[in-house]
This record gives sequence, C-alpha cells and structure tokens, in this order.
Amino acid sequence: MKSILKDSLVVLIVVFMSQIRELFTINVLKDDSTCYCLHEEISSLRNPVHIEPVVFSGKRIYFLAEQIGMIYEYHPEVTKNKLRTYLDITELVVCKHELYEERGLLGLALHPKFEVNEKIYTYSIRSINNKDYVVISEITKKDVSKERLLILIEQPGDRRNGGQLLFGDDGYLYIFVGDGGPSDDKNIRAQDGVSFLGKVLRIDVDKTTVYDNHFRYYDIPKDNPNETDWKPEVYAMGARNMWRCSKDRGDKQGQGKGRIFCGDLGSSLADELVELKKGGNYGWPYMEGNICRDEDMCKTLVGKTVHPIHEIRQGDNTSKVVAVVSGPLYRGTTFPEIYGQLLYGDYSTGATFTLKEPSKNAIPQTWASSDFKRCDKSMCACNARASQRTMLLSFGETHEGEVLLLMTDEPSPHKPAGAVLRLKPRQSKPLTCGVGSTLAELWIHYLSCILVLIYYII
Repeated sequence: MKSILKDSLVVLIVVFMSQIRELFTINVLKDDSTCYCLHEEISSLRNPVHIEPVVFSGKRIYFLAEQIGMIYEYHPEVTKNKLRTYLDITELVVCKHELYEERGLLGLALHPKFEVNEKIYTYSIRSINNKDYVVISEITKKDVSKERLLILIEQPGDRRNGGQLLFGDDGYLYIFVGDGGPSDDKNIRAQDGVSFLGKVLRIDVDKTTVYDNHFRYYDIPKDNPNETDWKPEVYAMGARNMWRCSKDRGDKQGQGKGRIFCGDLGSSLADELVELKKGGNYGWPYMEGNICRDEDMCKTLVGKTVHPIHEIRQGDNTSKVVAVVSGPLYRGTTFPEIYGQLLYGDYSTGATFTLKEPSKNAIPQTWASSDFKRCDKSMCACNARASQRTMLLSFGETHEGEVLLLMTDEPSPHKPAGAVLRLKPRQSKPLTCGVGSTLAELWIHYLSCILVLIYYII
C-alpha cells in the first residue's frame, strides 16, 4: 500500500512541478502590456528642469540644470565624481523659497557646435530694478563675467514664464515664452505681435546686427514669418505657457526629422499638445485648446489657428492629466511598441502616456492616447526598481534616444528631493532580487520540499 502511495506521490510531484511552472509562464506571457522599469541615474537634485546629451572633450556626457541656477556636467560612465559643477548662476536668477515657485533657471540649450565653441544659452527669470524679466543669455567657456544678454522681456506677473530653449535642425535658436501671468486676462498680450509675451521666437545666434541704433548679439533668419504687425523675431504666437518642447530625431529614413512638439498649459478648460508651425497662431487667450473663450475674437482667428494634435479637457472625469508636460517623440530601441509615438505626462501625479500619430490617409487625423505605466517591480531587473517620484518636471533623452524622467517629491525648488530616472525594459519573467532565483522557481522548490517530506514520512 505504501509503495502505491509513494509511486502516486512521485507522479503528483512531477505533475505539480510541471503545472506550477506552466502557470507562471502563462501569466507572464499573457501580460504583454507595454510598461517600463526605472533606474535611478542621479538623486538629491533641486528641481531638475533640463538634461541634454552632448559630446564634450571626446566624451558622451550630459548637461543638467537645476531650477535654482546650477548647471552640471553628468558623467554616467565613471564610478566617482559623476556630477560636476559647470556653471553657478544662482546669484543671478530669481528663485524664492516658495512652494510651486515658477521662476529661476527654466531652460538651457547647447550650441550645435558646443564641442568647438563651448557656448551655452540660458533661459532664466532675473530681477532688474525690482522688476522680473525673462533673460535669454549666451555664456562662453563658463565665463559668466562675459555673459551676453540677448533678449530681455519684462514679466507682468510671477507665473507662466515659459522656459524652453532648443536649436532646430536649421541651426536657429527657438525660444518659447509664456504670457507672464498678468493678474487680469485683459492684459494678456499673446495676440499682440509687437510683444514677445506668449510667443515662440526664432533667432540666429551666429550673427550680430544693429537694429534701431542698438547692437544685437543675434540676427533675424530671413525666412521668419515677418508679418507686418509682428516683431521680426516672432515665429509663432498665441501661446500661454509652453512646457516642455522636443525635436523629433526622425525615423531611419529621415521621416519626421526636425519636427518640434510642445505642451501648452491651459487655464481652466484644456491643456494641449501641439506641433510647432511657422507663422502659427495657437489661439490663447481667445481659445484654449479647441474651446473658444471669446466668440467675437475667435472669428478673427478663422484660418489662422493651429489646432492641437491632442487636447486634454479639464474637469473631464476621464482625464488623467492635471498639468501637461510634453516629452520626446520616441526613437529609441528599448521599447519598440511605442516607436514613433510622442510621450507626455502629468506634472501633478507623474503619470506618463503616449500619443500615436495617425497614418497619412486616416480620417480624422487624430492622435491616439494610451497609458504608459510602470511595470510591477517583480518584472524589473534588480537595478531598475527605483522609487518613482511624485511630480514630473520634465523629460530628457539619452544619446541613444532612450527616455529620462526628471522628477521630484517636493514642489519647492530648494529641497534636494529630485532625481533623474531612466526608463528600462521589463524582464521576461518575475525576478526575486538578492536570491538569484525567479519567484516561480522559489515556489516550486518550496512546495516540492513539502511533498518530498511527505513522501519520506509515508
């Protein structure tokens, strides 16, 4: 009798081990949703707002900006001294110890020939004669004493300061200026072509010129829109507070290369994601997304308005975004499922999403939004289980086009609660860290031991 029981138990053990392994395998294979894991690149940062890859002195490094006015070199390949101070302009910028402070160093851009000329461009809020100004400056070879002030824009308030700088494929510098947050909507000048507020500017920093008896450290590209009632620097108008913008690297055939996408934060009706168009009018303050705020004034925009590629209605129960942060159009290789899709996220929760571009023949031309969530930690490598911070400040890209998240747990720019996190792929099956065995295998061994023990008892 015991022999029969033992033989039966042996068969049971074999069947059990086979079934449990199959069970775990099936669960993993069925869960084919696209998700990401997180590897912490840098921590203890004070509101990191921008990161940019560059080849400098023959090395592939990154330049990182903190809102308080610090700019660092980040050397990911070394084991010590990875973060090195490059520039300190904390004494020049306005960045108070307040929650949700929107001023400070808001953006930077490296000259396309940075490795040769070492020119860096900054977008910051500074106080001049007790008034706040957007200051666009050029600093060469870390010499702040010889900083060139290119553009100064007086701010009517302390909010909605914009802050994006980037060089287009045409070699020109694009400057994304907010409307400055005036206390009364009647004073919003985003539709006033002679004001720089609420505009996208485009300038040539490789030339100088004299304009209105003043020397300028830049010139105007000949193919700027040059509308009769616009200042020559203005490339597009009607923006509220574009945060952030990115440039498409293009696919392997070069399709899409050079396109610029931005997120524009709305007031109380809608946030939007837009593609930058020469001479475009994004409607603010008469329009917010596709919503008209002023019927009479909206009529003046007919035929001129650039509609968003994606609109996020506020107050919509299905909306998962409180304040949009635009990211890169993905051209990396780690996540082939989202190749060619635009990433964006929510400042308030850190949630991330993707936008899939419609085919050329699709009607209507609607970009489709999808959740892009973090994987369960059990599906992540042991070095890709970093804590995701609460708030999303910005996106970045690696040299290879992979995605970086710039996040923080504190809405104060002076607290070291920020981090740069790199998106990593999931594993093919659950992994238990520190043991060297998968979760499925641990359960198999554990339960098998119990069955073997029973076998010998019998």
